[in-house]
Amino acid sequence: MKNNNKLNQTSSCKEKLRKKIQNRRDNLRVRYRKERSKIIAEKFFNTVYYINSNNILIYYPFRSEVDVTIIIKKALKNKKNIILPRIDKHNLNIFYVNDLKKQLEKGTYGIMEPAIGLCRPADISDIDLAVVPGVGFDKKLNRLGYGGGFYDKLLLYIPEGVKKIALCFDIQVVNSIPALENDIKVDCIITDTEIYHL
Repeated sequence: MKNNNKLNQTSSCKEKLRKKIQNRRDNLRVRYRKERSKIIAEKFFNTVYYINSNNILIYYPFRSEVDVTIIIKKALKNKKNIILPRIDKHNLNIFYVNDLKKQLEKGTYGIMEPAIGLCRPADISDIDLAVVPGVGFDKKLNRLGYGGGFYDKLLLYIPEGVKKIALCFDIQVVNSIPALENDIKVDCIITDTEIYHL
């Protein structure tokens, strides 16, 4: 019974915090988001994580998220492999993508996803760097997702040793995110002003 109460309290706190951070991010001006996205991308390109990677799991940006298409385009120019997720009911399937204009289609929730039949399926064991989305993060590297649990499931199967990186605006980093024992942390958070890691 105590566990259920704790779970309910944590879920309620997460939902309130999720709305608060999303509103904060949505209120950033478009121009500001573009400028800050470039700063975040440059910081990411200079990390050993990016430099040493070959197969990068990343996501297509949605709404007011950091514009990671900057990263996807440069990674493809640098001959790195890009792996994007596609929502399939309650899971994420992953695919190699090498052309953002020709291989994507609007999928679940209006997010651009790999088009069925146009992209080669990827295996989770192929991934050597994971760039994961999130609404918010804290300095202890806890991640607050969007509430669907898609990435929580996927991250369970990411090969051991693969670094999980979060890219976000500084206003998305809060003092504390309510986390349960089984919540998966990221290894590094890169914002427009700071880099947090263990």
